[in-house]
Amino acid sequence: MAAMFIGVWAILPLFLGYHGARIIMSNIKEKKANRIITIIFLMSCLGVVLNIFFNYPWYNVSYEIAGMDVSSSQIGSSGGYTRYAGFFKSSLQASANVLILLLYVISTSKSKTLIMISFVLSALVALITISKTIFLLHIIILLYIFVKIIPVKAIWRITLICAFGFTVFTIGSTNYHFNVSKDPMEVMLLASLNDRLTNTWPEGVKTIINNGSLFFGGGMGTIGVGSKLGTGVYNPGDSMYLYIIGSGGYLLGFIFLFWAFYQSAVFNNESVCRYLSLLLIVICLFGLSMTAPEYPFMALSFGFLINSRIYKYVKIAD
Repeated sequence: MAAMFIGVWAILPLFLGYHGARIIMSNIKEKKANRIITIIFLMSCLGVVLNIFFNYPWYNVSYEIAGMDVSSSQIGSSGGYTRYAGFFKSSLQASANVLILLLYVISTSKSKTLIMISFVLSALVALITISKTIFLLHIIILLYIFVKIIPVKAIWRITLICAFGFTVFTIGSTNYHFNVSKDPMEVMLLASLNDRLTNTWPEGVKTIINNGSLFFGGGMGTIGVGSKLGTGVYNPGDSMYLYIIGSGGYLLGFIFLFWAFYQSAVFNNESVCRYLSLLLIVICLFGLSMTAPEYPFMALSFGFLINSRIYKYVKIAD
């Protein structure tokens, strides 16, 4: 029960995103909201850049939750290179949250200069935080900016098919492994992926099977923040797909897949729908290496996507 409650507590922002979708939709393209988001975006980028020159006083401050020591914020490293976190809890959160803010700027701003400056700043943050997946996502976004001929429904549904493939890959990860040399560059690029393939994901699959089944899952707290209380061994998941299968099995996965297809039935090619499709792409690719529902800003966006159909019933500001 404790693990279940901790698991639900971790994804509370998802419910906020679901119920806040109407408010967010009605304020898209509203000038005051756009200015606020742009300011937050610029401050977030500045926080990461300044972090190169000095550390913030809240780094390495720890506290305890459910018997586990939790750091308020920390600077990590990869292959001997420092990964700065700026105003966020971790470098990964910094690059991910900045990218999500960038999506809003791209979809609402009429200034091409602002869009390109914001794009460069966000890509710079991805480089400073050494977030490989996030940096690659910028290339996809760049293609999105210049190529808008693919219908939104097609983009949305192709992304969901890819997400299904990512799930199969993650659950079948016990069959994949490779060796990483001690070369700093190779360690930086491949060490985290290798650790997921050889440890985190296979152990996560074993934990799910030991506590339930792949079809029904092991319940909330099997994977993620509540796993130490639920199974006795902490497994962060490091995959949205492993987290979903762990929480509700293939059954929950197919429910999400069906619901996401249902959401897109009312989409057209307006900029708001393109924003939603781009957000889905980013969340699904985030999910390859992150337990997205347990990261507050991404959970908020996840809930937003689950209720994205609401756009049809609200008046979007000009």
